[in-house]
Amino acid sequence: MSYKTLLLHVEPTEASRLRLQAVVDFAKDIGADVVGLGGRRPLIEAEPLVATFGAGVAVQVSNEMEAADLAECEAAFRRLAPGGAWLASTAAPLDSLCEAAAGADLVVTGLERSPPDFAPPTASVIMRAGVPVLALPASQARISTGRIVVAWKNTREARRAVSDALPLLRRAQHVCVLSVQAPSDQAPSAVSTERLLHRLMQHGVRASHEALSTRRDPAQELLRFARANDNDLIVAGGFGRSRAGEWLLGGVTQSLLEQASLPVLFSH
Repeated sequence: MSYKTLLLHVEPTEASRLRLQAVVDFAKDIGADVVGLGGRRPLIEAEPLVATFGAGVAVQVSNEMEAADLAECEAAFRRLAPGGAWLASTAAPLDSLCEAAAGADLVVTGLERSPPDFAPPTASVIMRAGVPVLALPASQARISTGRIVVAWKNTREARRAVSDALPLLRRAQHVCVLSVQAPSDQAPSAVSTERLLHRLMQHGVRASHEALSTRRDPAQELLRFARANDNDLIVAGGFGRSRAGEWLLGGVTQSLLEQASLPVLFSH
C-alpha cells in the first residue's frame, strides 16, 4: 500500500500556505498526486436571516469577498502545485472535503482552530472522512517521517491507525510503539504487542516498544515522550462517537488535537 492521492482544503491564510507547501513537497517525495479544494457556503445559505432582514448589500459584499478568497486560494494552489487538481465548492467545507475524500488516500488538515464555515473542523474530518487524516500544526512547513511514535492500545482504532500509517512507517528510520497506561487503563497484553511488532517487521518496519505508566493525562505523557525523543510524527487512533449530531471525542484524541506541536496521523 502507498499513498497515491493527497487531499487538502486550502484557505487564504499563512498556515494554509505552509501546509500546502508541505503537502506538495511530500507528494514529490512519495510520487503522489495532490488535490486542492477551496470555497465555502455563500453567506445567504450559511446565514439566511441576513437576507431576511434586508441586508442585501452585506450579502453582495460577502459574496465578492468569498470570490476573492477563492481566487487567491486557487492561485496559490496552482503556483505551488502546478500539476495538481483543483476543486471548487460552494458547500460547507467539511461536507465538500468528505465528499472529495472518496478519491483520496490521505487527507491533510490543520491543528489550528478555524470557524467551520471557513475551514473543515479537524475532529469532524477524522470521524467522517473514512481515510487517514494527517493533522499539521499551523507553523509546520515540512512533513518528516524519520522518527515516528505509535500510540498503542489494542483497540480497533489503534489497529486501523497502524494499517493506515504503513506507508509512513516503512519510510521511517526509527519507529517506537508506545503504550501509555493511566491508573484506570488496562495495559495492552504482551502477546498483542508482540504480534504487532511481528506484523510490522513483516512489512519491513523494525520497531521497538516502550511502556509508560502515568497519573497525568496519557496524551500529555505521549507528547512529552515524542518531544523528548525528537519524533517527527505521532500515529494515533481517532476515538469518538456521534450523539445528537455532534462528535464526542475520546480524551486522548481531544488532547492531541488541542495540544500537539508536531504532526499527528489519526485514523478512525
